[in-house]
Amino acid sequence: MSSLTEKQINYITQTVNESAIQSEAMKEDLIDHFCCAVEADMQKGTSFETAYNKAYYYICPEGFDEIQRETIYLLTSKNIKKMNKLLYLSGYLSAIGATTTLFLRLSSLPSGLAFFITSVILLFVFLPTLFWHLYKKDSTQSYGRKAMYIGGFAGIELLGIFYISYVMHWPLAGVALLSVVLLLNFALFPMWFLKMYRKTA
Repeated sequence: MSSLTEKQINYITQTVNESAIQSEAMKEDLIDHFCCAVEADMQKGTSFETAYNKAYYYICPEGFDEIQRETIYLLTSKNIKKMNKLLYLSGYLSAIGATTTLFLRLSSLPSGLAFFITSVILLFVFLPTLFWHLYKKDSTQSYGRKAMYIGGFAGIELLGIFYISYVMHWPLAGVALLSVVLLLNFALFPMWFLKMYRKTA
């Protein structure tokens, strides 16, 4: 029956720490996993070198980089699924709210609450989720394109806030409209025309 010596533990720790893995938590978990696997094999009479190579083969046959890539992929996949569910749900609720608001207005029934709730879901749930989905999907693009995404999203949000404020007769309408005009004239339009100019230059 054999246990890991301090030198052997340091060897495993150094090997993992010198890998391309960036997450400290992942490194600690991997070191602990390696030590447990190697020690369990050594207690059966296997040498440290053989037990280490066997553990390496079963834990990360494609190398430490593959573990990091797979972990990031799994975490990203879970986040993407959650985001898609939120996107579909908020879009569905926005569609129901829009048709309900239209029906109430055409029926001359009070529609203020339905309009407000629909606008909140659309502006602060659906559109931000849609923006984040498109932004991450197109994350390999240039900084200029990313800036246009952000500016366009901000413009739509401000325009939506202006419309809600105008319909609900809130004093915020003027500020929101002014913000939209400033954003269009001094950010989005210049970036868009500069991009078009560079293409034709």
